[in-house]
Amino acid sequence: MNLRSCLLCVIASAPLVAQQQGTERVVRASELLAALPVPKDAKAIDTFLLEQMQAAKVPGLAAAVVGRGEVLWVGAYGWADIEERRPVDRDTVFQVVSVSKTVTAYAIMQLVEQQALSLDADINEVLPFAVRNPGHPEVAITLRHLLTHTSGIRDNWGVLEGTWVKDGDFPQSLRDSLSDYLLPGGEHFDARKSFYGWAAGTKHDYSNVGIALAALVAECQAEMSFEQLCEQRVFQPLKMTAPSYRLGGLEEGASLAMPYGLKRRADRFERLGHHGYLDFPSGTLRISAPDLARLLLCFIGDGEVDGVRLLRAATVRAMRGIAFPDIAADQGLVWYFDEMGGVRMMGHDGSDPGVASSMYYCPEDGVGFLVLMNGEPRKRGVEARISRYLLDYARKL
Repeated sequence: MNLRSCLLCVIASAPLVAQQQGTERVVRASELLAALPVPKDAKAIDTFLLEQMQAAKVPGLAAAVVGRGEVLWVGAYGWADIEERRPVDRDTVFQVVSVSKTVTAYAIMQLVEQQALSLDADINEVLPFAVRNPGHPEVAITLRHLLTHTSGIRDNWGVLEGTWVKDGDFPQSLRDSLSDYLLPGGEHFDARKSFYGWAAGTKHDYSNVGIALAALVAECQAEMSFEQLCEQRVFQPLKMTAPSYRLGGLEEGASLAMPYGLKRRADRFERLGHHGYLDFPSGTLRISAPDLARLLLCFIGDGEVDGVRLLRAATVRAMRGIAFPDIAADQGLVWYFDEMGGVRMMGHDGSDPGVASSMYYCPEDGVGFLVLMNGEPRKRGVEARISRYLLDYARKL
């Protein structure tokens, strides 16, 4: 079979529950990882990725490499759900955490290029409530600030983590939850913890809530929920049926990768469940590796993939540009530059309890990769090794 067109899917044969004196015991994490099956006719890339999963203590992984305008390879390994004995396959949907922001940017920038929104206008011209940094009430916050993490809006982790909903979606609308967080008198407002002490456009600090606020601006302008906006203007044009920012929006029967944590002393994987949170456009997208690979190709292809154009080439070039070189030298509009093994790459990564993801491409030659995991790597350097390997692999295909 041609490697460029095939999917190497691990079909697990080792039992996950062992019998011991008439009672069942859950297989230890070390046993499960040691027994990750090797695909028939395994190639070097399969062996490498399985070894890295074992070293990182990650139960399931999907990966893809892209180049020359096409998805060159997709691989699936390990377990999407340990208890259900369900392996990762081509259609497995992973939560991609902060990589979600790159897709969020598509929907926002479509409205910008249609001149329905301006990157440099005061967001209060669109929002149903006024947002200002209490320490700098005279300084307008713009979409450009929000999309480059220079808005001065701060992540209050006591609130963000404290309001997570386990195995469900955050119940409030973006409008209600963000007004509670950003407006004086709101349930979650704290002038010091909701905002930094510096004015918008003067410093750079990563802000999940800032991206969620940009999504709300788009939602208000489009007069539809942000989830509907992404469905109608991103997922449907590309004929994708599985992606969703909400668990409730997933197709019935979708193969969903369960997030797992590792209990070291007990040597077992802990089923963490899926979470919904206040700033969901920043990190709750669930999508398969092949679908995310096409969205990466769209960015590499100046806004077009498979004959479908989501953005104009000029818009994508603007997203790659550095808006504030003096304070954020590597930060484009959501997407950012990073160096990997001496190669300058552009993309995004992210992690939450039980999930980790990365997606990057090389602007020089247009090859890229993505990696999705339903566990956080427990060994330093694993993600960097996988990234370098996949980049080299993509260039050989």
